[in-house]
Amino acid sequence: MHSQSGFTLLEVIVALTITGFVLGALFSLVGGSKQLSWRAEESLVQATRVRAAINFALLENEYSNVEEILQDNSYQIRSLDFLEDPIRKTQGSVHAFQAYEIVNRESNEVIAGSRWVQLDLPR
Repeated sequence: MHSQSGFTLLEVIVALTITGFVLGALFSLVGGSKQLSWRAEESLVQATRVRAAINFALLENEYSNVEEILQDNSYQIRSLDFLEDPIRKTQGSVHAFQAYEIVNRESNEVIAGSRWVQLDLPR
């Protein structure tokens, strides 16, 4: 009798099946982490755009003669009414508190805030 060494067909099929399951799980993990990184990048870009719009809204009155710094037109800054002045027992101020909104038309997102503005009062 001759004894042959090697793998049987059944052993090879089982090994290929196990390898297939391991590779499938590995590819799904890599694909999921790729999607998470893309979502994180999109969130970071959106947060940067919102921060730029808020910074411009806060500086708009002070630097109104400077070229607009927002390169993204998806955010629109709307100046609202001046807020009510507090009751003072001293002289008036050349600054006022103004409300503003930053609106994103694409996602219907509205960010409300307030800022100090310098008034052009006659001297």
